[in-house]
Amino acid sequence: MASRRAMSGRDERHDDNPAEPPSSRQAAREFRAHEVRRGIGLTALSVLLPGLGLLWTRRRNVGLLFLGILAIVLISLAIILFSGGLVHGSAQLLTTKGLVLLLGICIGGGLLWLTGIVLTAVTTVGDRWPGQTRLLHGGFAALMCLVVAAPVALATRDVWITRSTFGTVFQGSKNKDAANPGGGSNPWKDIPRVNILLFGSDAGADRIKQRPDSLIVASVDTKTGDTVLVSVPRNMGHAPLPASNPLHSKYPNGFTCLPGQTDAACGLMEGIWQAGEDNKNLFPPDSEDPGLVTTRDAVSGVTGLKIDYTATVDLQGFQQLVDAMGGVYVNVKPDPNSSFDGIPIGGKLDSAGNVVPGSITGTIKPGYQKLDGYQALWYSRSRVASGDDQRMRRQRCMINNLISQVNPFEMVQKFTSIMSVAQKNIRIDMNQDDLPAFATLANRMKDGNMRSVNISDPVSNSNPNFDRIHALVQKAIDTPHNPKAPTPQKSTSPSASPSSSSSAPSSSGSSSSTSANPISDTADTC
Repeated sequence: MASRRAMSGRDERHDDNPAEPPSSRQAAREFRAHEVRRGIGLTALSVLLPGLGLLWTRRRNVGLLFLGILAIVLISLAIILFSGGLVHGSAQLLTTKGLVLLLGICIGGGLLWLTGIVLTAVTTVGDRWPGQTRLLHGGFAALMCLVVAAPVALATRDVWITRSTFGTVFQGSKNKDAANPGGGSNPWKDIPRVNILLFGSDAGADRIKQRPDSLIVASVDTKTGDTVLVSVPRNMGHAPLPASNPLHSKYPNGFTCLPGQTDAACGLMEGIWQAGEDNKNLFPPDSEDPGLVTTRDAVSGVTGLKIDYTATVDLQGFQQLVDAMGGVYVNVKPDPNSSFDGIPIGGKLDSAGNVVPGSITGTIKPGYQKLDGYQALWYSRSRVASGDDQRMRRQRCMINNLISQVNPFEMVQKFTSIMSVAQKNIRIDMNQDDLPAFATLANRMKDGNMRSVNISDPVSNSNPNFDRIHALVQKAIDTPHNPKAPTPQKSTSPSASPSSSSSAPSSSGSSSSTSANPISDTADTC
């Protein structure tokens, strides 16, 4: 029996060490060197794939188990990624359950990988190795563990940051009238259109109250990706509020100034969010944010569109977001009838409507160029040269440019900074688990027509004709898809720049900045 155990022990050692140690000292050194090279080589193989090096040791079955687990994980991820398309599948991993799965894969996979390296190193160490050789072998194994642990730790950190950020950004939908997408590869098959309100918040350090700097409705055809952008002027008055809104009792004839109100924003769209906040007591305790609800209802009354979702972006956050993305290419054109050679940066108007001397701090020169966050912010909000109408036009152009230039691979490279900005400055009242549906929709928008509707009338903004506005918006929505019209994907050329400089050759297909037609292709007005 003892003889069998001895033979069995020799057989087990033979699996890890291919020959019995020779008797001569020289041969023993050569044999040991061979063992060390083999141990290092097999340990290195387990760095390439978990447990790969174990296939040539007595723990071959353990190595097969590790590789089998890896194969199952990779096949499962491939099924998730490619079921319903790569965009839809990738977004599946960003849902609540998807991020938990990724977190488990990162942590569990990392531990499995490290276990494979350590187990290979322990299995291949020779019984007769001197202490120094054992130490060097262990040091090599530890170094290989660091090679694997570093990227695994970074991946785990990124998943954790994403999970935390999305938990803050996506507030969940309490809007009972929202068009909620379904599941599967075509989540919008039963929903012909979805309307999203983009709210640019102007609640800066010098602002006492929350107010919008921009209000844009993006009405998207879920089949074609065609998008209609409707900018609601900040100075529009008499916005109708539905009977379902608690403020309707105070403003039965639309949002107007109440007796005794002296605030410059009273009765105008720029003051409607704060009106909701100031009357929280009129709303049910479990209601959504009263400012959000009232703004959404007012915009719906102005445009005639049921608002499904609202995305709120702080303006300073917009600047940081563009910087985090690496900038945005824009074909800058002077506003019509402007005395400025480009778009003014800064600027204040006095009570007579004249520019306060010294308030303009710079100018964005004309031409197709790459704007940083600060320039992009002022391109979108500057109004001293020509007023709100041209500013709203430029805001629609900025949306068109951003949609066309978002590059997922570049976004991954700037992932951490983008997530940090988003967590602090963006709020969206949609469910995180609907991300695959919205990713699919955003991808369709790149190939769809993008049209702008100008509902502003400086003469009648104080008391507009809402029936006419509704008809105008509906006409834009009813316009059939034009495969020859500019799309966000075709309207800009961020690759046109031959170098990393901030300027680039002028893009093709430019046209005048304004159009007599209140409905126009967004790219043509940019």
